[in-house]
Amino acid sequence: MKLIQSFLLSVTRVRLTLYEQRILIKIVESAQGNLEGLSLAQLRKIENPFTNINLTLPIRYILSDNTKDYAKVIEACHGLMSRRFEFYDPTTRTYYADTVIHNVHHVKGSGEVSFMVSKVLLDVIYDFSLGYKSYDLEIALTLPTPYAVRMYVLLNEQAKPITWDVDKLKNMFGVESKYEQTADFIKKVVEPARRALNDAKVNSFTYKRNTAEGSKKVTSLTFFPVKCQQIVEVEDDAPFMTHEVKVNYVALRLFLREQAGFTTKEVNIHAKLLQKFAKVPSCVQELSYIHHRATKSGYGKGYYVNAIKSEIEEWQDARKVLPRAVKKELSQAGM
Repeated sequence: MKLIQSFLLSVTRVRLTLYEQRILIKIVESAQGNLEGLSLAQLRKIENPFTNINLTLPIRYILSDNTKDYAKVIEACHGLMSRRFEFYDPTTRTYYADTVIHNVHHVKGSGEVSFMVSKVLLDVIYDFSLGYKSYDLEIALTLPTPYAVRMYVLLNEQAKPITWDVDKLKNMFGVESKYEQTADFIKKVVEPARRALNDAKVNSFTYKRNTAEGSKKVTSLTFFPVKCQQIVEVEDDAPFMTHEVKVNYVALRLFLREQAGFTTKEVNIHAKLLQKFAKVPSCVQELSYIHHRATKSGYGKGYYVNAIKSEIEEWQDARKVLPRAVKKELSQAGM
């Protein structure tokens, strides 16, 4: 089932556990009947038709990973009664804040849990003034981490690269105090989410770090969405690549077209070279450095090709002196 989720809810500040995230998704699902068949223009005009609502969910629908630990779901419901979501809408100058749910009720042995969803949260769920995100319900409910779910929702139908300020991302995930260092945020949040999506073989992403002018401080991340369909489309070009490398390959192609001005035909001419480059773990980041140098110095497309060849050679030389355990890990990833 395809869910439509308001952009406001998608970027609201809230830090959730996995089961808390799944319960929120089921709340979003409950609103879908009122959204079916509406265009974006119609969605922008829709208003929340409710004050507060009471929602009853079969617990097995939240335990979609085939476990039977009902206590985890009840615990997550209790957690959501103290989880605060926050969002400031600059267009209406409105600040939203509330706990996610209220009044949890569960009868032992019933297999169900009930709770109240307040008008404040429903207002955000039905506020499509800034657009929406769309994603697959079943996929979202089976992803293994809350960060993977959040990134999946944010990027699932994103067509082009998108850049987010690191501070904004930290705030959205509610981890600005937990991961003050950007390197820790990337290591503990972004990178595990990327790996989880790749392992699940669903729509995924790669990314590059952006620094402030004249500084080494990473201020934003540019995400390159990679669709499952794009992976399928490159099977003939790269049938023996691992899924991880294919994600890199698609992202490299996207970067050259969207950022560097290459045509699809020009990208296809260099397909074999890009397949080799895709095996370099930091290939998208390295390509961004190449792009920066080319743009700054006014170099043409030939510079990209030669620079990519140099990066491949440097990686191959560096790989020779890596510890055996690291080589084994890279080989398992197809790199």
